[in-house]
Amino acid sequence: MSGFQKTVNLTPAPAVAGDFASSNPRATVLAGPGGLVAGLGGVTVGKFAWVDDDGLTVLSHGTATRAPNGFVHREQQALIQTYLAESGMNIPVGFPVTLHNEGDFWATLTGANAAAIGSAIYADYDTGDVTAVAASTGASVTAVMGSTNTGSLGATFTATGTGTSLAVTALTGYLAVGDKILGTGVPAGTTIVAQVSGTTGAAGTYTTSAATTSAGNTVTSFGSTIKTTSTTGLISIGETVSGGAGFPVGATVVAQVSGTTGGAGVYTLSDAGSAYVASATGVTTFGNVLNVTAIGSGVLHVGDPVSGSGIPSGAVIASQVSGTTGGVGVYTLDQSATAYAASTTVTAVAGVLTSWKAQSVAAVGELVKISTWG
Repeated sequence: MSGFQKTVNLTPAPAVAGDFASSNPRATVLAGPGGLVAGLGGVTVGKFAWVDDDGLTVLSHGTATRAPNGFVHREQQALIQTYLAESGMNIPVGFPVTLHNEGDFWATLTGANAAAIGSAIYADYDTGDVTAVAASTGASVTAVMGSTNTGSLGATFTATGTGTSLAVTALTGYLAVGDKILGTGVPAGTTIVAQVSGTTGAAGTYTTSAATTSAGNTVTSFGSTIKTTSTTGLISIGETVSGGAGFPVGATVVAQVSGTTGGAGVYTLSDAGSAYVASATGVTTFGNVLNVTAIGSGVLHVGDPVSGSGIPSGAVIASQVSGTTGGVGVYTLDQSATAYAASTTVTAVAGVLTSWKAQSVAAVGELVKISTWG
């Protein structure tokens, strides 16, 4: 509703969005114990809605590349939640929701096309809005999924050992606590236990797990710390790392130790490597993070299905992490990629075809009858 009535018209409005449009048979989505209830952000009356994967929660935006589960009827279940507002069409989070998957209803027509009797009805993935003839135009963006890097695993250095104290000079790479060290005068299986002095990861004094007798010998180290010196894309926590010989197979990024956030720097992996790697190109990361670098057209929304080279088939935008709302920024998808996807054009679908049909003529912004019986 739009507020308290302030004018009197010769012809009354036919309905309010969400009203029944007839007394024909109706059917509702079967709910299990404890369902159905409004999810985060509430559910809007008079629009389409989706049941989440838990079978209990109802959302006003798409949760997968599928049609909505039903339409939200107006039955005085919404609340006025804004201070001094005159009306409200939002069912608060946690409140019960009845979804109709069969019947005749009134809805507000949005989008770019007028409706004629028999027009196909589409649901907007972001809002549950009703459009006719075709889905709302989606966005076209340029995006990267994951990163490609020049990276090293471990370090090489000159070492002088006195018992479990190891003096490290001329270091190339990054020496981390937990790294395994190899070289003349170093017992097999020796690891770095602590750093006593010096810049973190660089030349200085370290404590080892076993006494060493290295006298200015060249020693190498490797472990679960990777140092990237050149990054294209974005490195995100949780992404899988692929780097070739020496790098741990299937390891994921656990934390960033230093450097530019998501860029060149030092990272901790979930597993240790098997050898020192001085410098390797093509060290990639990939996961479910989509880094949008440019907007060609349109606006991205949570719930939009996306596609493009290297984008997981059937992926849907799950959240926006940072950036301009719906624009350039970092997003997560509901699925993870299987490889690094370089800068590519990604397209989003804004809506999905439903089983409903228009049963009245309506211009955009007017009320339209929609039905499953047509």
